[in-house]
Order: sequence, then structure tokens, then C-alpha cells
Amino acid sequence: MPDTTNRVKLPYILQSQSQKEVTHNSGLDLIDALLQAACVTVNLNTPPGSPAAGDCYVVGTSPTGAWAGQAKTLAFYTTGWNFITPWEGLTVWANDSNALFTYDGSAWGLTYNLSSFQNLTMLGVNATADATNKLSVNSAAILLNNIGNDMQVKINKNAAGDKASFLFQTGFSARAEFGLLGDDNFTLKVSPDGSSFFDAFKMLAASGRIALKQNGAGLSGAGTTQGTATAITKQTNEFTTVAASSGARLPSPEQGEFIFVQNSGANALNVYPTTGHSINALAANAAFSLAVGKNALFWAATATKWYANLSA
Repeated sequence: MPDTTNRVKLPYILQSQSQKEVTHNSGLDLIDALLQAACVTVNLNTPPGSPAAGDCYVVGTSPTGAWAGQAKTLAFYTTGWNFITPWEGLTVWANDSNALFTYDGSAWGLTYNLSSFQNLTMLGVNATADATNKLSVNSAAILLNNIGNDMQVKINKNAAGDKASFLFQTGFSARAEFGLLGDDNFTLKVSPDGSSFFDAFKMLAASGRIALKQNGAGLSGAGTTQGTATAITKQTNEFTTVAASSGARLPSPEQGEFIFVQNSGANALNVYPTTGHSINALAANAAFSLAVGKNALFWAATATKWYANLSA
């Protein structure tokens, strides 16, 4: 039969052993040191000069004096120094730092600190984090408040060709994204389905200029009626091929929307509203005539009414 327990090395009381109380008391001292283990400090190499009975320390990697040769052990004082060889998973509380430290089989490391969280691999708040979403939060709202005056939220990417962005989703399907999307310009793009994306505008990092990204160039007028006219789908539109009586058709408007149309063709361009809608004081469905070399900015006053601001 061995003399001690396997892990903590508590001494057994053996058959016919004399002074069994010594062995028993030695075991109680070990239990006293390990039960709800707490130490004065961690990684100390020099033994304190006047330890009190019950004081405990995690010995550093280069111990001296009475601790020589006891690197990484748990040193506790009774009437002299006693040492416990740590095992993987042994955890102690450090009184000076108010933190838990755990032995991983080769070294002691910080486990938990009441005043700060450091180097966590994942964190889930009412949620389960994973390898991609290392921080996952399920909440009705998130508040980030200043502790001084300013407040910044920083998103840092590794290189210009990477992304640093906010992605907005419906049912975990992307609908809008803005940020630094593959370059150092600030871009906003939107999607109706999570797979097809439309760049809406871009703020150029090199100059500060703003560019609308839904542009149609080299367009052709078509048909001679509202139903056969070329459908306008872009924010800015240049028509370079315009046959006589041909036209273009504005989309169903979003109130407050602006659409720019340039006629660079050889004939006047008939610009129609969507069926049932109107432009300026014209009758419903009637075309607005955009002369050769002219452009107009169409503004949606309502969901059915456009106004055209014609260039001089």
C-alpha cells in the first residue's frame, strides 16, 4: 500500500504506525492549504522574512533560500516551509491581485480577474460564441458610454485589401454594409436578398469627394410609348443614343428621391413616369420632353409625383 494519496499526497495512517497523530496532523495541514486555496501572491522567488502560520505562496521559476529547488510549487508555512507539487488544473486565489491563477501542467497563468478580463478566447452574452464570432451578444440594446469626454468605436483591418465594416442583416441574411470594403475608401452597399449587392455611394479617402455609384452611361432611348420606353434603374443616367420620339421611364419613386438624366443624343428624349404617376403639372402618364444637350434632376415629392429641375 502506498504511503500517500495519489494526487495531493495526503499521508496515510499505516497499520501499527506509531505517532499516528503526526501523520494525521500533517494531512490536515495539507488540506488546510488546499481547501479553498488562497495565497499571498504568485511567482515570488524570495521567501518572506517573517511568514505567519498559514501563509501560502506560489513559488516563482527561480527561487532562492529556503525555497531553492521548489520552482512553481505551492509553499505554505506552519512551523516551517512545506511544499505542494502542483498538478494540471490546480487553481488558487491571489490575495494581492484579486485574481485566480491556474497551473496548466507547466506554468501558472491568470484564470480570472474581478477587475478585468484579459486574453479571453471567446465570450458569449446570452449567446454562444464560436470560432468566427468570438464575441456574441443577444440583447435588445447595447450601450457604450464614455468615461471621460470622447467615445470612439474602433474597427481595425489588417491591410487595405481587407474589410473593416458594419454588416446589417435580416434573418441573418445581409441587407446593407458600410465601411472600408476592400480598399481605404468609405463605401455603402445594399442588397435585396443577401447575394446581389449594389454600391450606393463612396467617399474617396484620397480627396474627400463623394461619388454616387449607381450610374448609367451610354444608355439608349427606346420605343415611342410609356410601356416601351427604356426603364431607368440608376441614380445618374446619361442617354447617348436617342432616336426620334424614343423615351425613358422613371421608376416608382421613393419620396425624397433624386434621379439625374442627361440627354446627349441627337433628338429630344421623352421621360415618362411610371404608370399612374405624373411629372410637374403634366397629366398622369404624360412624358416630359428633355431637349438635346440638356439634363434634368427629377425629385420625388410623393410616392407618385416627380418634379423636374431642368438645366439652363
